[in-house]
Amino acid sequence: MTNEQHAGCLFHFDNAFPPDQVHYGGINLYQFGEIACECGHVIPAHKQVCLELSYIVSGTGSFYINDECIMVREGDIVCNAIGHRHAIKADRSSMLRFVYMGFIFTESASEEMQDIQSYFQAVPYRHATGADHLMVPFFRNIDEFFSQKPYSHMLIRNCLEEIIILSYRAFREKETGKAARYTPDKWGHSVGSTVYSIIRYVENHIYELKTIRSIADELGYSYTYLSHTFKNKTGMTLQRYINHKKIEKALEMLKFGNLTVKQTADRLNYETIQSFSKAFSRIMGYPPSHYVAMQRKESRSRQDLA
Repeated sequence: MTNEQHAGCLFHFDNAFPPDQVHYGGINLYQFGEIACECGHVIPAHKQVCLELSYIVSGTGSFYINDECIMVREGDIVCNAIGHRHAIKADRSSMLRFVYMGFIFTESASEEMQDIQSYFQAVPYRHATGADHLMVPFFRNIDEFFSQKPYSHMLIRNCLEEIIILSYRAFREKETGKAARYTPDKWGHSVGSTVYSIIRYVENHIYELKTIRSIADELGYSYTYLSHTFKNKTGMTLQRYINHKKIEKALEMLKFGNLTVKQTADRLNYETIQSFSKAFSRIMGYPPSHYVAMQRKESRSRQDLA
């Protein structure tokens, strides 16, 4: 027996529903869950009966669609179309963790959603990289499925639609080679407009932000003007604002994504785990490891009460 046959799942949280029985607005949900595969684990080939979106949380592996192999790694999003054979294999040297949702749209779905379904179904698969922004809505939804708090149904529907639309954008951006980015309106060279342009740029590019100078170059302003204007209008430096937004995103990722501190630091483009921990502690008053421990304790308490 090979090592691959011995390999299995580290964990599998699955919500599978009978066909045509669970509706969230115009979305008929077949399954929604998360799986972590040990090195070399194989999920056998099966025929797709619904559309399936899979976001790679960590690790590397291969998605097989019909006779084609697609290499995947953390931050990738893959869509499998209906009617095609699909299999998954974790790399022999890396576990593969991903979240997924299987769905189709019902006749009551909006025209825009029907158009997205046609786009997803037009080819056997879609694949895009660098879709880190999809991790949080996926895990928010898993949290809602797990906790079943009041009005979870409404939040789940909103998250499902967000995941579908963000995935569609990621695939389209890969096709065109152009990111759908915020383009500031510089009418009248308004100072207020300039600051809002900066805020929106930081929000939309939080994962790849490096320096203030790169923001200035991208938005077409001088470094000095950008820094001075932001501080003058908001009362805080631009670097401080970026630091706060990164830690805000880190809190989401550590809570919903169950990522390690190092994985979170890497995703947010910190040079070292030490620099991330220092930035986190400066804002929160305690290191990220303490926040992770608090979240685990809270999760155990919820399970004990369930």
